[in-house]
Amino acid sequence: MRKSLRLSILFLFGTILLIAIQVQCKHDGLNVATLKQVCFDTEIAPIFSNNCASCHNNSHMESGYSYADYNSILKSITPFDAQNSKAYIAITGKGFTQLMPPNSALSENDRILIRVWIDQGAKNTICTSPPSTDGTTGGGGGGTKSDAVCFQRDILPILLSSCGTTGCHNQTSAEEGYVTVSYASVMANMVKPGAPNSSKLYTEVANNKMPPSPYTKLTKAAKDSIFNWIKNGALNSVCTSNCDTTTAVTYSNQISAVISRNCASCHSGSTAQMGILLDTYANVKTYLDNGRLLSSVKGISIQMPPGYKITSCELRQLELWKANGAKQN
Repeated sequence: MRKSLRLSILFLFGTILLIAIQVQCKHDGLNVATLKQVCFDTEIAPIFSNNCASCHNNSHMESGYSYADYNSILKSITPFDAQNSKAYIAITGKGFTQLMPPNSALSENDRILIRVWIDQGAKNTICTSPPSTDGTTGGGGGGTKSDAVCFQRDILPILLSSCGTTGCHNQTSAEEGYVTVSYASVMANMVKPGAPNSSKLYTEVANNKMPPSPYTKLTKAAKDSIFNWIKNGALNSVCTSNCDTTTAVTYSNQISAVISRNCASCHSGSTAQMGILLDTYANVKTYLDNGRLLSSVKGISIQMPPGYKITSCELRQLELWKANGAKQN
């Protein structure tokens, strides 16, 4: 009788202790209402991009999940309830046979950030410009300290004009299995977020292996942009354009950069496409004066650059430049 009573007491004590532990785990003192709003674009997105997106992206959705952007991440999130969010359960090892990411658990700080972000509503919060990154650190990269680099505004035009062309890395050619015409295709097998020196996209252009000879190599500024974009998490960021049409539009101030971003990779050097050189002020002005430059970028006779259009602001700069006499300086 006494033995049965002792067993019953021990069982009751154990049950109470287990409940207490579970309650403590679920309510561990984090009052998210008193905490600063966690920012998705600068705090949460880089965690998922750097640790999850290599296996869970839009091109390779391991187990049916993608962590490449806000909308895909939200599919495994229950806003205001981290404890019942599949993503949070996975990174804390609860309910899964394997802790995620496998063999490389997130830091306690990252897990707390994700939990607070979810319990605050898992909002797509976009903060002001993230801190600049000094690309000269972290493994001997060639980057430089710069403002935030945005994929859609800064990186994609470089890739489309220099790499994602016919016979190289567009969807039809897919040379060596690489495609550089969209964020998803680039992230599929060319980029390791946060690690430019381990990303094929950067190492190939940094070593001047791509574009291959005799095609024109990327400028240092273009290489630095790619380095800093990857270093900052390789996000599918858009950003507003910094295109300037308020000051006097000249070749040196604005047009040279427009041509460099969109045209120079195909129209410079000894292999200039169709023999059209756009590598100097005089050459660019020649094609502006004869109407072929504006006609091409507007897609009237032929679409240039091939595969995409320059921005409306860049087009306006070219039009203003011509209207004001196409000055050099």
